[in-house]
Amino acid sequence: MSTERKRTVMIISVIIVILGGYRIYALNYTDEGIMDHVFRHKGYAVDLVKEQVPVKIFVKPEWIAFGQDERKDLKVEVLELNHTRILLDNVWNRGNDIYFSFEAFPGWEHRSGEFMYNGKLNPDGSVSLQGPNLSLTDRNGHEIPVGQCGEGPRISFSFGINPEDYHLIRDGFYVEYSDFNVYRYAKKINEEWLGFNSIFQ
Repeated sequence: MSTERKRTVMIISVIIVILGGYRIYALNYTDEGIMDHVFRHKGYAVDLVKEQVPVKIFVKPEWIAFGQDERKDLKVEVLELNHTRILLDNVWNRGNDIYFSFEAFPGWEHRSGEFMYNGKLNPDGSVSLQGPNLSLTDRNGHEIPVGQCGEGPRISFSFGINPEDYHLIRDGFYVEYSDFNVYRYAKKINEEWLGFNSIFQ
């Protein structure tokens, strides 16, 4: 084998090792990889600790998009609970309503941890959503009607407030949401590393 051919083979081999190593890392150590494994019960024991934990969030007036077709990409943290950060992701005035979107981000750890998820994680790897179960009130505790609402994708929930109710949110308002379940997870000892099987799945 010529020197040039050996060099080419060596370069290709190094690239394959690097790509394989990155794939192992991405599938086993990134937030996305850990979340996927935990949700599918792949290599992790997952236990439900507490169901439908209520959270209360205050939405400040300056976060609300009152202007026609106005959209505010906020990504502002409004609460941290059970190793999970909840963010008001964006607020969008769609003309027929003002739509609020929230997303939760657990602090994933490779070996074990705790997180909140707004649904049920089933043993077969499927997930079931259970809501949304939420109520809105103004600063004085008066109820605000909820418009269109939804859950997902990922760990998220959203809702709209109709134009006839905008006057109720001018000074900010409270969101009470009770679909989060608390889970604990732990890496199974016999599947601690190296994660080679996950490269081919």
